[in-house]
Amino acid sequence: MNRNDLTPAAKAAVETKTITGGWERRTLVKLLAELERWDNMAEERKSRAKRIFIASLIGSFVGFIVMIIVSSEAGFLYGLPCFLVPLAMVFLGVRMKKAARAVDLPNELRISVRPVLKQLSQDLHPEEKIRVTMNLAGIDEKNGGRKTDLPPGRNRSLTQSAFDEDLCSIRMPLADGTQALLRMENAYYKLERKYTSSRGKYKSKTKWKKLTSVTAMLIPPSRISWESGRIASMIDRRTERLTFVEKDGVLAARMDRFYKFKEAGEIPDKAVPGADILRMFVRLTAMRPQPAGGAR
Repeated sequence: MNRNDLTPAAKAAVETKTITGGWERRTLVKLLAELERWDNMAEERKSRAKRIFIASLIGSFVGFIVMIIVSSEAGFLYGLPCFLVPLAMVFLGVRMKKAARAVDLPNELRISVRPVLKQLSQDLHPEEKIRVTMNLAGIDEKNGGRKTDLPPGRNRSLTQSAFDEDLCSIRMPLADGTQALLRMENAYYKLERKYTSSRGKYKSKTKWKKLTSVTAMLIPPSRISWESGRIASMIDRRTERLTFVEKDGVLAARMDRFYKFKEAGEIPDKAVPGADILRMFVRLTAMRPQPAGGAR
């Protein structure tokens, strides 16, 4: 799959790394489906590049040993290719990985956002547009972030870099006049530790931490009295927060949920499952007043 296979809207999203403006329900769902296929292609490219890189590293180690053996028997010029060929494949794997990352999209698009819109599509107002602001660019390790030198302790140095990512804000008009609002933000922390091992060798390690905050909000068409007691036992106080805020002249119900992902060496690519976000909206909906003659 290449860019020429994409529709103009999907091609623009891939090139600009943004989705903005008002969208019709079906058009947006189709766009996200197309971008999901593109992202799956990028993920496969990254996986293939990683396999080539690892295999080439192993081949380089074996090739170095073979080069020594062949050079001692047939000469250096005959043994050198045994090492240079797998070494060249290492650089090829690095280039392939960089190229795949350049076209990669945030996993939240296919894991978090698309399942929510797909599930809620039948409940959306057919004539009103969905307001979308979505950042698909990811973070820039070289030019962005805030770097802080931490007390090194037993290390030679300890540095933390922080990156903020305002991922998306999606306002979905429901058929009954309610506005469903979804917001997602990521904060990344890169910890670089340089130290001397017990054998006196200089080493360094990198650890990443990704903090994701998800906000789900229901804004009713008119002022209502929310019945929060119905879901009091369903709130996890350690990772969730339920509040009520004034929004658009009415009292809106807001739920925030927080996630933490960790990875050694690379940026965490895990994302919040769409099912978790849907459950947030379901619980908010459960607090709305029951109509007369409703559930008993």
